[in-house]
Amino acid sequence: MNKTISILVVDHHPIVRDGIKTMLEMGKFESYSFRVMESGNILDALKLVDQRSFDLIITDSQLGNHSGAELTKSLLRLVPDQSVLGFSESDDMGIVENMLKSGAKGFIKKSVDTSELIQAITAILEGRLYYALDIANALIERRILGKTFAEFHSNNSAVARLSKREIEILKYIADQMTNEEIAKKLFLSKRTIDNHRQNILNKLGMNNTAGLVRFAVENGLLN
Repeated sequence: MNKTISILVVDHHPIVRDGIKTMLEMGKFESYSFRVMESGNILDALKLVDQRSFDLIITDSQLGNHSGAELTKSLLRLVPDQSVLGFSESDDMGIVENMLKSGAKGFIKKSVDTSELIQAITAILEGRLYYALDIANALIERRILGKTFAEFHSNNSAVARLSKREIEILKYIADQMTNEEIAKKLFLSKRTIDNHRQNILNKLGMNNTAGLVRFAVENGLLN
C-alpha cells in the first residue's frame, strides 16, 4: 500500500500550483500517493502550516513582494524540521543560494518533468538533498571560480576547527549520505555519527544540512 504524502505548493500563479497538484495527485507511483494543498502567498502558507503538518513544502523562489527564502526562514522558525523544496523559472544563482542559505533541502526548475519531481521529493523525504544537475553544476562553478583569496583564507580557518574524522564525515554528508549509511561505511554506531554531525554544526555555527553542504562545496571537500 502506498504511503500518502502531504504536500503544500506555494506559488502566486494558480496555473503553476494546479499543474503540480495535477501532476502529483493524478500520477500513479509505486511508493507514494499525494495529497496536495495550495497557497498563493506567504501569510496563507504560514497559516496552513500552523494548522496542520506537511511532509514537504514546495515553494517558488519569488512570491510577489516576498521571496521563497523569506518563507523558508519563517517556516523553519515555526517548524524547525520542516522540509522545503525551492523551484524557479529564473537562472539567477543568487536566488538559488538565498534559498539554500535559508534552509531549503533542494532546488529544481519549474520546467521539471514528473520523473525528476518525484526524484526530488523522494530524496528529501529520505533525508537527502536534491538539486537539479544544472543548478548543482552552476553553484559549484560559482563558488569555486568566484572565490576571492580572503574568502578562501577565512573558510579554511573554519575547516581547521574540524577534526580529521569530522572532515571525513562532512564529506559523506555532502555526498548526500544518511547518518545510517555513514555509520555503516565507517563501522561506527549511528549515535556516534549523530554526535559528530551535531559537533560539526556547532563548530561551524550552522543549524542544518544544507549549510554543511554549501560549506563543503565552498571549501573543496566534495568526494
